Order: sequence, then C-alpha cells, then structure tokens
Amino acid sequence: MTLAVYIGRFQPPHRAHVDTMLSALERHARLLVLPGSADLARSVKNPWSAPERVRMIRAALAGAGADLRRVRFAPLPDEFDAALWAAGVRVAVGTPDAVLVGCEKDATSSYLRWFPEWEADSAPVTPGLNATDLRRAYFTGEPVPDLPDAVWAALGAFRQTRTFRRLRAEYTAVQAERSRLAGATLPLREVRHCHVAGGHVWLRRRTGPIGRGLWELPGRWLDLGESPPPGARVFGHPSRSLVLPGVAHVLLSDGGGEAVPLAWALARPRQFFEDHHVILRRLLGSPAAP
Repeated sequence: MTLAVYIGRFQPPHRAHVDTMLSALERHARLLVLPGSADLARSVKNPWSAPERVRMIRAALAGAGADLRRVRFAPLPDEFDAALWAAGVRVAVGTPDAVLVGCEKDATSSYLRWFPEWEADSAPVTPGLNATDLRRAYFTGEPVPDLPDAVWAALGAFRQTRTFRRLRAEYTAVQAERSRLAGATLPLREVRHCHVAGGHVWLRRRTGPIGRGLWELPGRWLDLGESPPPGARVFGHPSRSLVLPGVAHVLLSDGGGEAVPLAWALARPRQFFEDHHVILRRLLGSPAAP
C-alpha cells in the first residue's frame, strides 16, 4: 500500500493544501501529513499550534468527504539545519516505500529534492495563493480568501481570543521594524550568551510586542562595523528571524538574565523566541564550534 507524504507548515491550511491532500488520497492508499514548525512558539509566522492545524485539516478533509481513516498526522519540529530536519522527516515516515507530494514553487520548497529515495508526486501550483499573503490579510483585517469552510470557522473563532490580539500587535511591530531597518546591511548580526551551571540556564523574558513574554538567550545587536566575538558558535539559518534575516553569534558565557531550571526549559520549546531553544539544545549536545 503506497504511502503519500505531504510536508508543510499549513499556516493556515488553504484550499490548495486541501486539494493536494484530496488528490493524493485519490491516487495512493494512505496519506501522512507532516505539519512543520511544530515546536516553535506562536508568532506572526507560525500563529497556530500543530494540534490546531491538525484539527483544521481534519475538519476540512472531512467536509470534502475524505476517509480520515486513511490519513495520519505526525507534527514535525524545526531544526534550522537541513540535514537534521531531513533525518527527522525520514524517521517520521519510517519506510522507503513512500511518495513525496508537493509543488516546488520557490526556495521554501527545495526540500522536495532532498529525498531521492522517494518517488515525487508533483502537485499543481495555484498562482497567487500562498499562506504568507493569507496571514497578512488575516492580521490586517482584510478578507481572507481561498480557505475551506472549516478553516474559515476556526480562524474566525481564533480572532476573538487574546492570543490573536497579541499576534496582531506583533504583526504591526514586525512591519514597523522592517520599515525602520529598510536598507540595512543584511543579515543583521547579534551576540547571545548561553550560560548553564548547577542545573540552570540563564534566560531573559522579552517585553516588547515582538515575542512578548517568551524566553530568549541574553544578548544584543552588534553595531555596524563591529566584529563578532571570537570563539562564538554561529547560527544563521535563513528562516531563524522574524523581522529580517539575522545571524546569532553565541558564546558559552554569562550574559546576565534569570536562572531557570534547565530541565524545565528544555521541556518547553514553544516558550522560546525564534530559534533560541534549538540553539540551547544544539550547544548542550555539541559545545565545540563547527
């Protein structure tokens, strides 16, 4: 029985996503959906948790008459490292007898070429339809087209929550910061400190509208022309930053902050800003600079 695999962030699940799943179910016996960014905090880029996205997709598929007994979901964490992420995908799929469903529309779809052992099942591209534009419309109060009825209902309910109001304020702040930094030399550079001792890690709570209340590694932005500190571990994945592409130079040193039990922090990735939980895990697992 052929297994079709469909990877995406589905933020939110739109008509083309659901049509692709329905088409895959017509051609293959089973469908495995891997909702990505499952371990990241809510943000304007990832507003909905993995369980919320799974419920929306299941409801949309059921509304279209799909047999949900043939559909399985396995939320996929981000690693901000192509090789580690691809390894996680292979573990989630668990078989070499799979078909990878998707459409290569831009650089974010390049992962479709990372699994040569799987047959490719290309889905058609829907011109002008992408989740980035749908999120922009959602947070600015514009009509949000191309959503299945079940997804539209879920987003309408979410709009009534305090979480939506926080994310809408974050969206406004992100756009303002991008305008302020227009013309800046990219990527932006920052220095962060990872201090672990006595079963604790030193963290700082964010207070501004971008990532309000989330934990981060203490640090600061580097001034223009300022050299990064020697011996720092570099984290520069293109998708790590919410505002503009940024590179973190991380030192294993004391940079202040609040002592937080390390085990508690490691168990709560969705309470960390951007990729800071991934940085913490990576440093604890491999402290030597690459």
